[in-house]
Amino acid sequence: MTTASATTARVERIAMGVTCVVTVVGIDSNDLALHCLDLVEEIESLWSRFIPTSDISRLNTANGQPTSVDEKTLTLIHHMIAAHQATKGAYNPTRLPLQIAAGDAQSLINDRNTTLAATATVFSQLSGIQIFHDGKVSLPRGMTLDAGGIGKGLAADLILQFAQEQGAEAVCINLGGDMAINTGDSVGWDVEILSPVDPEVILDTIRIAVGGVATSSLFARQRHSAGIASHLFSDSSAHDTQHTVGATVIANSAAWSEAWTKYAILSNPVHAIDMLTSTGLAALLVSADGHTTRTESWKTFTHD
Repeated sequence: MTTASATTARVERIAMGVTCVVTVVGIDSNDLALHCLDLVEEIESLWSRFIPTSDISRLNTANGQPTSVDEKTLTLIHHMIAAHQATKGAYNPTRLPLQIAAGDAQSLINDRNTTLAATATVFSQLSGIQIFHDGKVSLPRGMTLDAGGIGKGLAADLILQFAQEQGAEAVCINLGGDMAINTGDSVGWDVEILSPVDPEVILDTIRIAVGGVATSSLFARQRHSAGIASHLFSDSSAHDTQHTVGATVIANSAAWSEAWTKYAILSNPVHAIDMLTSTGLAALLVSADGHTTRTESWKTFTHD
């Protein structure tokens, strides 16, 4: 229960290429919320493909050599491998060469660029990644990683955990729509789900007490001015068979929510709903014509 001396702070900052919003309830909430935003930037410095000194950039240019990385990066890579396996390859962090080929080399917020070796290619399996006991990691030659959405989700999870360890009574870490929430009670906070087809339209309002929420869209990094219509999921098979253009998934963490949105978008909608349901996840799928499909469990997060 929130104490009489607790206050609510809501602060925001541009980081990781998105608007990051931190809401904290507790004593010294404003200072803690600002510290959380500092952690977003710290994690960005480790995982951004647009920063040459980041762990991800160094791994991508190591040409297969073992590379020392931060403990948080080890956690990220473990999540990448687990998510790739759980989603039967739908989540694949090695698609960066396809994104670069489609024109997605430059940051959306500054003039930083991603440059890959000519040998960089997409891998269908992550089994070649080696994680050593001394904290070093090696990628197979030609493999490159992109933290992308799962990075934002995991960052939200890690920062929420930090805020709670510092005594926060309720927290919401929202990194561009990837949200980790713990309200400290059973009531929860409202989250508006916007349409990927028309962002002015609110498709639904859900209430979350604890867990993760993530939304992915084929238009997430859309830049018509650069001639790029859509390249978040850039393999041609997705465009040949895909009808779902956006998905929101509720899970026990933001990282897992984010990973399963990729499965939802890259799969046949009926199969996706069945798989998400059997996995115990709540989801909302949006087709190109604006039609929405929900798992049966979605309604447990809605209210009148």
